[in-house]
Amino acid sequence: MEIITKFLNWKSIVEIVILWYVIYKVLLFLKGTKAVYLLIGIIILIISFFVSQLLGLYVLRWLLTKLFTFFLIFIVIVFQPELREGLIRLGKGPIFRIEPEKEEIEWMMREVVKAVSNMAKNKVGALIGIKREIGLKNIIESGVILNAEISSELIQNIFYPSAPLHDGGMIIDGLRIVSVGCLFPLTENPNLEKTLGMRHRAAVGLSETSDALVIIVSEERGTISLAINGQLTRNLSPQDLLTILRGQLRRER
Repeated sequence: MEIITKFLNWKSIVEIVILWYVIYKVLLFLKGTKAVYLLIGIIILIISFFVSQLLGLYVLRWLLTKLFTFFLIFIVIVFQPELREGLIRLGKGPIFRIEPEKEEIEWMMREVVKAVSNMAKNKVGALIGIKREIGLKNIIESGVILNAEISSELIQNIFYPSAPLHDGGMIIDGLRIVSVGCLFPLTENPNLEKTLGMRHRAAVGLSETSDALVIIVSEERGTISLAINGQLTRNLSPQDLLTILRGQLRRER
């Protein structure tokens, strides 16, 4: 009981809260990348180190100390670009992220659906990925960084047939269009219809490798489709699309 009381003073509680907040933010930054599994392994080693210290397992503690040294050097060498970008984000961004309000999310969805509806009527092809929890860093960096506020008119201009970036995909994060002209990974699912074009296959591919919602407008048929978790739903009306987006994005919040 005395040991528990010793470790549960207010200073220890503050340290634990700070430590787990930092771990949480790092996990969010690395989510969707292979580096997150290495980080989880390091966290397990840290917990094992403290447990061995409390229980007096000195040999195990010595081994874990040597492993820590190796992992620190390995992380700095292998994940240098990710660490650099993380420090840049930490310097630029706020400590606490402000999530969009429900009304703002509704406005974003309506702007997207309005643009998609108009493009479908005019048979203008489009490929739009809406980011959710899993990071899309590599996809975003494959295109041209835009970081512009969403509007129906801007979306339609980007996918206008003579526009230089109309063939690539668009990534939306929150209330902003973060990147355009992006390269989405093509699905390798053999069960898809052979008649599906590159846009549909790219949409399914991105939805297989992330939790993004991917909207497709067919240039040939003027139809609207939506890919979620590797599943493609075709021939949606604008109202159907809006209903599904509401269900997915509001459930996430």
